[in-house]
Order: sequence, then C-alpha cells, then structure tokens
Amino acid sequence: MTQLARLLRSAVALTPLALAAAPSVAQAARPRIDRQGGQWGIMLGGSACLPGRSACRQDLDRDGVRIHGHTRPSFGTSAELGYRFNRFIFLGASYHFGLFNPDYDFIAGRPYRHAYQHSIYAMVRPTLPVWRFDFGLGLGPGFSRQVFRIREDQKDYSQGFSWVIAPSIDIFVTRRIFVGFKADFLLNAHRNVCRMRGSDTACRRSNDLDLGPVHQVLFGFRLGGTFL
Repeated sequence: MTQLARLLRSAVALTPLALAAAPSVAQAARPRIDRQGGQWGIMLGGSACLPGRSACRQDLDRDGVRIHGHTRPSFGTSAELGYRFNRFIFLGASYHFGLFNPDYDFIAGRPYRHAYQHSIYAMVRPTLPVWRFDFGLGLGPGFSRQVFRIREDQKDYSQGFSWVIAPSIDIFVTRRIFVGFKADFLLNAHRNVCRMRGSDTACRRSNDLDLGPVHQVLFGFRLGGTFL
C-alpha cells in the first residue's frame, strides 16, 4: 500500500506539468500551413478519350465509307487560378488542353493527322483538409472546342457547353506549396459537327460516322500553392 500511495502522489504531482505541456505537443503536431488566400495550380500528364455522342472505337462500313480504328491516349495539361475562402472552399477558373491520337484506316476518306480539345471552366472545389492533405472535388460549367484535323485547311470540329468533374489529392510540402494528383473529366454536350474543307464550312447534327464529339479525361501530377 505504501508503494501504491507513493505512485499516486507522484501522478498527482505530475498532472499539472502534463496539462501544461499538452498544448505545446498539440501545436507541434499541427503543421503550419496557409490554406487561405489566392491559389494557383498546374497539372501535367496524359489524356484519354471517353465515349460521348461519338465512340472512341469505330468499325463501320456504310455507303462506301469505311472507318476502322480508335482514338488513342496522348498528352494533357490544365491550369487554374482562384481564391480559397477558407480551408473547405476554392472558387476560380481553369483552362484545359488535351491531345488525341486518332489511329484510323479510312476508305473513301483521308485520315486525321491529329486532334485536340481545349476548354475553360468556372470551378468550385469543396475540399476536406486532413493534416497536410487536401481531398478535393472540383465541379463547374464551361465551354470547350474539339478539333479533328486532316490538314491545315481541312478539319472537323465541334464546340459548345461542357462540364468538368475533377477529383484531386494534394499534400502541402511547405507552408504554401503543395503537390498531388488530379483527374479532369471533361463531359461535352456538343450536338453539331462542322466540316471545314478549304473555304467551305458546313455544320450538321453528329452521327455514328463522326469521330467527335467525345468526352475526355486529363490526368497527372499537380503542383500548386497559395499566396496573399
């Protein structure tokens, strides 16, 4: 009992010291991060075709026209600028550019040399901050233009309303700089396809002989930071 009493007296004596040290330990465990203020970000990586009004793979033979092949992955990038009102909400604008690699065999037609999409969006990103990590989901409406080019004066294109869904995972490596990974799902609502052949341009409702419009996903490494 004497030994137990001594232990109890020691615990009581140390309790004020432990309580005094607890805030310091908690403060040391909490990282010093400035999440609020202006925020910028860039993403570099790849791109891939997603089926939309048109398919990413074609194997058609109709009315003397044969199209066989698929729209292959390529390079993609995006950039954003806006303001983070608090730890949980970012509001801003973003620009996205993604290449396609059309690999098709044509009969009664010329193959496409390259294709691309560029778009701009207004974006809101709800974010869940956990220690140094940010788990975000960007959402927003915008405008996109998609081009499948045969040569300089010959191309098929579509343009119009688009929507972005952009999940991201970031980690702050310094007080204001973060790195991470992001995927941008660009969902297009284009209805018409325009064919430019020299000085002549004609637009019509898209059909299953067209390679676009399709959706696109951009994905890759992300670098960004806060300022002000």
